[in-house]
Amino acid sequence: MHMLCDALMRSGYEAYVTANVLSPGLMTPRLTNDVIKTHQTQGVEPIVVYPEVVSGNPLAGNVVARYLLNRPGFLSRGVTAESFGKDDLIFAYTKDLQLPDRPADRVMFMPPFDRSIFCLPQDPAKRVPGKVCYYRGRSAQSHIDPAILGDNPIEITPHFPNTWEGLADVFQQCEYFYCAESSALAGEAALCGCISVLLSSEWAPQVIGKSETQGFGLAHGNDPEQIEEARRTLPLLLERIVQQEQEFWPALDNFIDITQAATREYQEARKGGAGTLWLAPRVLTNVERGIAKAYLRDKMIPALELVVFDFLGQPDKLNRTLNSINALDGLYASIQICVMGVDVSKVAPQVNLDAVKIPAVDYMECINHRLFDSGAEWFMCLNAGDELTSSGFLVTALDLTGSPDWRAVYADEVLRYSDGHLELMLRPDFNLDLLLSTPATLAKHWLFRRDVWQAMGGFITDCPDAFELEYILRLVENTGLDSLRHVSEPLVISDMPFLHDREQERAVIEHHLRVRGFESAQVNCRVEGQYELDYVHSGSPLVSILILIDGQLTHAQRCIESLLEQTTYSAYELLLLDRGNDDPSVCDWLSGIEQLGAAHIRVLRYPAAPTVQAIRNDAVSDAQGEFLLFLDSTIGIMGQYWLQQLLNQGVRQEVGCVGAKLVGGDGKVRHAGLLAGLGGTVGKAFEGMPSDSPGYMQRLQVDQNYSALSDQCLMLRRELFLTVGGFDEKLAPWADADLCLKVQQAGYLNVWTPRVQLLAGDVESPIATAEQEDRLYERWLPQLARDRAYNPNFSLAPGQAFIVEDSLKSWHPLSSHKLLPRVLAHPAEQTGNAQRIIAPFTVLRAEGLIEGLVSPELLSVVDLQRYDPDVIVLQQVASDVHLQAMRRMKAFSRAFKVFEPGEYLPITEGSLAMLHRGLSSMDRLVVSSNVMAQAFEGFCPDIRVVESRLNPIEWEGLVSERRCSDKPRVGWAGGLADVDELEMIGNVIKDLAGDVHWVVLGPCPEALRPFVQEVHNTVNIAAYPAKLASLNLDLALAPLGDTMLNRCKSHLRLLEYGVCGFPVICSDLQPYRNELSVTRVQNSYEAWVETIRAHVSDLEAAAQLGNTLRDQVRCDWMLAGQSLVTWRNIWLPN
Repeated sequence: MHMLCDALMRSGYEAYVTANVLSPGLMTPRLTNDVIKTHQTQGVEPIVVYPEVVSGNPLAGNVVARYLLNRPGFLSRGVTAESFGKDDLIFAYTKDLQLPDRPADRVMFMPPFDRSIFCLPQDPAKRVPGKVCYYRGRSAQSHIDPAILGDNPIEITPHFPNTWEGLADVFQQCEYFYCAESSALAGEAALCGCISVLLSSEWAPQVIGKSETQGFGLAHGNDPEQIEEARRTLPLLLERIVQQEQEFWPALDNFIDITQAATREYQEARKGGAGTLWLAPRVLTNVERGIAKAYLRDKMIPALELVVFDFLGQPDKLNRTLNSINALDGLYASIQICVMGVDVSKVAPQVNLDAVKIPAVDYMECINHRLFDSGAEWFMCLNAGDELTSSGFLVTALDLTGSPDWRAVYADEVLRYSDGHLELMLRPDFNLDLLLSTPATLAKHWLFRRDVWQAMGGFITDCPDAFELEYILRLVENTGLDSLRHVSEPLVISDMPFLHDREQERAVIEHHLRVRGFESAQVNCRVEGQYELDYVHSGSPLVSILILIDGQLTHAQRCIESLLEQTTYSAYELLLLDRGNDDPSVCDWLSGIEQLGAAHIRVLRYPAAPTVQAIRNDAVSDAQGEFLLFLDSTIGIMGQYWLQQLLNQGVRQEVGCVGAKLVGGDGKVRHAGLLAGLGGTVGKAFEGMPSDSPGYMQRLQVDQNYSALSDQCLMLRRELFLTVGGFDEKLAPWADADLCLKVQQAGYLNVWTPRVQLLAGDVESPIATAEQEDRLYERWLPQLARDRAYNPNFSLAPGQAFIVEDSLKSWHPLSSHKLLPRVLAHPAEQTGNAQRIIAPFTVLRAEGLIEGLVSPELLSVVDLQRYDPDVIVLQQVASDVHLQAMRRMKAFSRAFKVFEPGEYLPITEGSLAMLHRGLSSMDRLVVSSNVMAQAFEGFCPDIRVVESRLNPIEWEGLVSERRCSDKPRVGWAGGLADVDELEMIGNVIKDLAGDVHWVVLGPCPEALRPFVQEVHNTVNIAAYPAKLASLNLDLALAPLGDTMLNRCKSHLRLLEYGVCGFPVICSDLQPYRNELSVTRVQNSYEAWVETIRAHVSDLEAAAQLGNTLRDQVRCDWMLAGQSLVTWRNIWLPN
């Protein structure tokens, strides 16, 4: 990646790396916050390039390229291609590494060799015949048989030799280099004249780059013939590398062209900003609008007053606000508008609008007076220029109508930059510490219930710059947090606020803290708009710091030494938990600590067998402190007041757990709070981001509440730890999150504070079993699906924290009130059988009979809980992954589960058994024919039959002509699985080639191609209806062999031909025996030839048959009317 940065710089482009360690020989400037801010000021859209080991999009780039230097998941087992974004540009280092179905021009081989170092020795005698060097991989994970290494072999490791020159020296001495991991070392060795032998293993499954280097100088395996071939081709490698160096620059130019074009497309598509693009599809269809209006018409709609402040007399901005209100399309009829300003003489009159003149100063009394006299149940304050979104207002209106106990409500927002770009501000659920730390992000544009507000005396009049914040905090003081609600939909579009230190905000916060009992609390501001709260507690409670020692002596020593050196808070005891260490150096070190005789340091001995959770739970009984602090042995203490700052939060009576900001040695965030549900279980917020980044909504820089925090640094009261049951061994991979969630469930706030920043080593996350995941879901699935510290409009995909979810998944405005059944459809693919799901789903949704989502990919358990469908329609059981998903659907989803196999029949014992197991998790099986129902008898207790029909959206209005060729046009259409149908009438096609014009849509056997005048390639399913009609057939054929699979098929082919007006000849088999006006024949050569000749000899009569069939299909076999309702009812539970 550093070489790529260097190459881009040398090509005249600006490029940066995020690493802390740089190569002096390369042009690799480091990316800093100052650089990022400069780019933002200049309006520069960066292109973020990640190697394949990076999951998700930690730098939150809008244009992302992936440079695959190895197979995804090979070096970082948790990273797969599925964690890449769907719009990411994928470039591969070699052809072998490119993902399937990617453009051929997305390969960029950059020879990584410094030929001035890696070259033949000047003295050929330097090489020792038979001498071997070898490499067992980055982690020495591969075994190499010592017998093949000979005497005195040299092992190469990531740390030896420690210079490129030293490495070249080894290669120049040796005749053979044995390599057990795919590595560029093999090429470097070969350039030095050392034969590279790649030993096959899971770490070297293939030769990477063989297309580029031709495998010159490399033997794949220890076979003598391979080695001799490598020896023969060794001299050719240098010439090939020189050629590749020359070819790299055009490939780099192509990389630049593609990424620059993607940036231009992004900027063009997002004129108005990401918010505009995301909001665009969040509108009601006409059908949905009618349903919403009907629902609201039958409800007691609370009246709403919108108070619009126009202090500066800005008519353009005021009109923008009023126009957005008037555009709400009457969905919320009871709206009163009050415009308040110094001069309201030019405000245009309208029926529901009052204009009230107020003084330039001391205007709060006027606001109170107006609202005291209002007849509205709810009110909201806006500034001129603010706009209301129709999507947000609809969702808020529906929620207010159904929630009479709410006292105050806030929604998400959209921020408008000075150039008009819109960016989303998707807020968490009510987050007290975030509100106090950054009021600008959470204290604006609330809806307040007027009777509650009036009973509390209205707004205070002496803080006009913070009157909403003051009232919100008064609500917290008087009614608690439960009546303050959050609507997860952007409601207001407002100008980007200017963050600065506001004296009135600080005064309001300090008063609030005093009301809560913190008499000496102080509010400070080091960063504009961000407040640091010091609660100034009395007393010095004892803290028991528990550190598990499990090997890793160097880390443990750094941890303890830094703690003892840095900590200025004296009221603590240090408990070192020895987990059965048998390393003499660790044992001696722990014994030495014991011999110090320090009263506040104790070593507690445990066997190695118990889990970490069990040892910690047991150690708590020995702890004497009022507070416990669990600290990982890889932590390094930075700053003298770290423990005081943890206690600053922990001593608060309403606080449960407290966590710190953990930063790695590379300056990247290791922990800044845990997000329940991220990655399907529990994920890390902001992981991998530069530690000095502000983060989304400045959330990397301010105190806030999280549902869960890492146990690498976790403080809480000892009594509370025991009350909630401590750490749960059965949830070991997420024992910290489980503990925090139990604390939250008990009514406490968990606080993360970046004011404590600690150095964190890399800790390997344990691999969770399916049983552990199931336990996590059983206990916390609702919390995983809706973490209070997150937002349901953000993705839960691995590595996608704070990335907005596609509106197709997140926009379902009528769902909270169950106005329509929600269906989640999982078709097997976008062709063939999938239409048994896609077609009815599309029409049912268009007609307002259901809402929902079509997703070929299965949702995770957490995404499924978040989406919360009423019905799941599934079509495929192809692997153990599907079986696991179906089992979990049954265990964890309330949805009614329907399986629709299409025309699929299992043909092997394995697939039959898999389908049988999968159907045991389903509630209903829906098939297309009675024969299919009989075939599946016993697989599911509830089997329903619904015959296939056509989607009128796709199949109506097609145009097809007749007699367009000199000879009658006779044709067939099908897919790869249907080729046997065509082969069945192969002799018919050959013998009638002189009499008819044969047309085939789909695969045509080579043996028949000389006799077929037109062969059309298969098209995608969306283009299929128009393509079929365009064949302009005078006669369509539907041959079908007499097999069990075919007997289970539907008559869909006849419907497709029929709606185009084609007369049809078909095999006289069960699927085609119905009332449709087609000609059925026995499957004999004579019958097919005779019937075809009869039809083409009287094209007028054949056309009449086609007209009759078309009328039948349009009248009786379209997805419309009662047949559509029947299909919906079969999907829904009884």
